[in-house]
Amino acid sequence: MKAENKYFPPATKVYRNRIIEGVSIPAFIRNGYYHFTDLDVYEDGRVNCWNFEDFEHFKEDVYNDWVSLSIPENEFISIHGLGCWTVANGSWIFDKDSFIEYVFSLIKELNPEMENIFKYRQKIVHGARIGESGTGNIYKPHSKHPRDPFPEKIKGDSVNLFYKLGEDYHLIKVTVFADLTINFGRLKKPFDLTFSELKELVDKKIVVTELPQHAKVSIYGLGNLIIGENQYVTDIHQKMLEINDMLRTLKGEPDSITTCIQAYQQYIENPTAENKEQLRISYEDVPEHNQMYIGDMDTKDIPVRMILYGEQEIENWSHYRVAKQRGEKLPVIKIPKQK
Repeated sequence: MKAENKYFPPATKVYRNRIIEGVSIPAFIRNGYYHFTDLDVYEDGRVNCWNFEDFEHFKEDVYNDWVSLSIPENEFISIHGLGCWTVANGSWIFDKDSFIEYVFSLIKELNPEMENIFKYRQKIVHGARIGESGTGNIYKPHSKHPRDPFPEKIKGDSVNLFYKLGEDYHLIKVTVFADLTINFGRLKKPFDLTFSELKELVDKKIVVTELPQHAKVSIYGLGNLIIGENQYVTDIHQKMLEINDMLRTLKGEPDSITTCIQAYQQYIENPTAENKEQLRISYEDVPEHNQMYIGDMDTKDIPVRMILYGEQEIENWSHYRVAKQRGEKLPVIKIPKQK
């Protein structure tokens, strides 16, 4: 009897998401400057260190000094969104071998049986290498009762700030959560506080972004350093605007950039004094270091600034400056006249 064809091509595709638990720890990425970062360490043995492959590749990144555990004297420490300083001196906890052992112990703690350890294989689609983001989602568990098997995961987001204790400063991780609580982490004893309590600490200059020269900065779990010269720093009030934005996003509300883009479009469609004032309010509510994201990749926030502060703002546009320097025809950005 002839065998029947029992293969029926499926018409519906499916996929599933799996939660891989992990923790974050501080380190540096040596890429020009020494970039302070949190490495995300996962139970499947993967470590996100800007590269995201497997544990053996991570070890190579440590031995090749891509992942660094210290900063030499007179080199730069760059802290994204916060500032950049020279390092006058430093005292560090780990060498390469001890740090690898530490990370391995964290993986073992997350996955005692060391099951389902990931082995990296390069993925190529249509001739292109496909990368994968290893950045984890910050959360805190919220149990409805002591034996809750599936605690709720309350989403969070974070920024780096300095916390002054005595004469020393601590580089802390300020995490804001969707339930409007705030946590000061990267300390021996992390603690929670409210947004109003955070503002009070800012007003008292206990939480800061700017450091005096030769200040001692402690990084819990990594070491401490003496700060040298400052290259740039983000104003603390701009960081507070950024935290406000995080809270909006976590609550499911439009962030300041989205609100400003909407106000800009409203002005373009109806350029009245009232809409201009609304645009000004929404623009100045965007943290300065994020204002460039209001426009497209070419013009950035220049059209908004031309509307608010005058058409001479076009002179700050990079395309305009390059054309002027080369003696070429100057580009223009058309904005509607106010009614």
